[in-house]
Amino acid sequence: MDNDWQTSWHEGELSIQNKAGTAERMAEIGPKFIRKFMPQQHRDFFLGLSMIYIGYHDYNESVNASILFGAPGFIQSPNETELLINAQYSLGDFVIEQLTVGDRIGLLGIEFATKRRNRVNALIIEVNQKTIRLKVLQSFGNCPKYIQTKTFTRNRHYGEFTSTTSKQLQQADKHFILNADTFFIASYFSDSQQHSNRGADISHRGGLAGFVSISETNELWVDDYLGNGFFNTLGNLTINPIASLLFCDWRTGHVLRLTVSSEILWHTADQQDNHTDNTEKDSDNNNPQRSLCFKPLKIERFDNALAFKQIADA
Repeated sequence: MDNDWQTSWHEGELSIQNKAGTAERMAEIGPKFIRKFMPQQHRDFFLGLSMIYIGYHDYNESVNASILFGAPGFIQSPNETELLINAQYSLGDFVIEQLTVGDRIGLLGIEFATKRRNRVNALIIEVNQKTIRLKVLQSFGNCPKYIQTKTFTRNRHYGEFTSTTSKQLQQADKHFILNADTFFIASYFSDSQQHSNRGADISHRGGLAGFVSISETNELWVDDYLGNGFFNTLGNLTINPIASLLFCDWRTGHVLRLTVSSEILWHTADQQDNHTDNTEKDSDNNNPQRSLCFKPLKIERFDNALAFKQIADA
């Protein structure tokens, strides 16, 4: 039987929590907030979604961030420990054969209009050409911080897929990133242990447009402000720095996905005092403790990949 702290946090998460000063609080609240089942309100939440973000490890051992789409009800919850997802509609990138029974994936659901978001990390227990059946390993909610409100309508060009891949950021890619107010990051950690906190994870980052900057050497920089203090993503990156970043242009329906190598840089007190950026800051501390630096390894562009577009001026 896992100890509570082992069930909640792995060594990378514990390392970041200790450095950030949240370890004592996380040791207390982790077992209370990280569940192995979904409360009814989470089950109802997933049932009402028309899209869900997924982080997974494919047969090439690459971590990927993607999105699955469907009419409300395309995600079902037969009971408090299972989800059943119709995986037929994606960005045009997702091949269900990349997944096998026993894989551990991360899921993130967001309602942009209400700023509600809930996460599940889960074990695949059945997969076929249309559906994925999952056993919940970790279920927890996230606060509404940094979520930019959006409302959507159907994208009539969805499915007219085109895609390109390169190893270098193009000028259009930089413009795409610098104008983004949101991105998603999938990360992955696994070892020989079978604790529930191993596997893929996907999380959200948001701010005002421009909160991600690009250096002269084409590295992406983003400040990391205190959120829930769990540090699931940073904990994974501490051990495995390879991640997948997903940028969505909801105005055009296009998507940019970057496979990156990550580095966590901790700020001194002087650096925190002198720091300004476009992230909506934590009310308790306006200064970031850390920045994330991402070096692109592969850039993928997916046109007409979003099933929904943002309604203008929303």
